[in-house]
Amino acid sequence: MIKLVRVDHRLLHGQVAFSWLGFLDANCVLIANDDVPNNNIRKNSLRMAKPANVKLVMKTVEDGIDAINSVSQTNTT
Repeated sequence: MIKLVRVDHRLLHGQVAFSWLGFLDANCVLIANDDVPNNNIRKNSLRMAKPANVKLVMKTVEDGIDAINSVSQTNTT
């Protein structure tokens, strides 16, 4: 189930990683950005920013849209 959608150029930062994820009891973060999936430095930085019990998915914007649509369709049937 999608609990929150946020558009933010900072991608993943402390307030999201620790305050919001805990409040929402979320177990996964999807980052949709065309640079991140091909940039190992950015990917590794984002991996370090996430809490240990949270899955981090990094996709291009187009692949992120497809992922959201597939989850949305799965939850409505």
